[in-house]
Amino acid sequence: MTLNGIDISNWQTDIDLSKVDSDFVIVKTTEGTDYVSPVADAQIQQSMKLNKLVGVYHYATGAGAIAEAKFFLSNIKGYIGKALLALDFEGEAIVGGPTYAKAFLDTVYQATGIRPLLYTSKSVINQYDWSAVSKEYDLWGAQYASTAHIGYQSEPWEDGTAWGSFGKPVIRQYTGYGRLAGYVGNLDLDLFYGDADSWHKLLQSDKQVHETTTTTTTTNPVIETPIFQFSDDKGNKTYAYTHWEAIAGKAKLIRLESQNGTEFELTVDDTGKLTVVKKE
Repeated sequence: MTLNGIDISNWQTDIDLSKVDSDFVIVKTTEGTDYVSPVADAQIQQSMKLNKLVGVYHYATGAGAIAEAKFFLSNIKGYIGKALLALDFEGEAIVGGPTYAKAFLDTVYQATGIRPLLYTSKSVINQYDWSAVSKEYDLWGAQYASTAHIGYQSEPWEDGTAWGSFGKPVIRQYTGYGRLAGYVGNLDLDLFYGDADSWHKLLQSDKQVHETTTTTTTTNPVIETPIFQFSDDKGNKTYAYTHWEAIAGKAKLIRLESQNGTEFELTVDDTGKLTVVKKE
């Protein structure tokens, strides 16, 4: 099964997605470390209201992979888990090669648990060894047959060469000159190799969440019994065990006897104050 879709940006400010047939819409949200598309949120919200599958992407400029990833994340917080995430890797950024792209993708993955797609052209794929990236991330690959205006294609043209270590893209962008009813102008047309369930799996975190159940064991407190020394009415030193019974904060009455047989009563209040009274 395949799905037809478009990817749009600030170049399509006037598009009314309710008039354009598509199973999914992928929206450019950010670029570099300081640009946010002013129409991105409206495009995303309309797509969602129309029950279309949605993606969001960042256009890399080479300003710094981690900085760009953090900027992207800070502007799409509300769409994480709701929209497919992708890195648009073309233009000046490609001089950074797979190392740059992977640093961006890794930063997003570490923050969300979601593996973004890498968007790039087949020519860029063939310039580098992408094996370190392809074993962890999927490809949204671009290759055009020509600049002719076309509509949706179920089997886009292929030049017969491989997509490097990726094998095959999960999304194929096959033209930047697409024409669809409901919009006057060029559109990027894409083919997703899967169904809605497959799409939704790409939005989910693949990090294992382990729930730790903590069992609290209540044990009886250890009560240390100190030695209390005092003098009787004749000045004789006498010793006794003081005792605190921790029941409702009440002290327990202790009867003491000195060495010469004099009896005393010992009490302790809630503040720890001890009182010794000679028993008559």
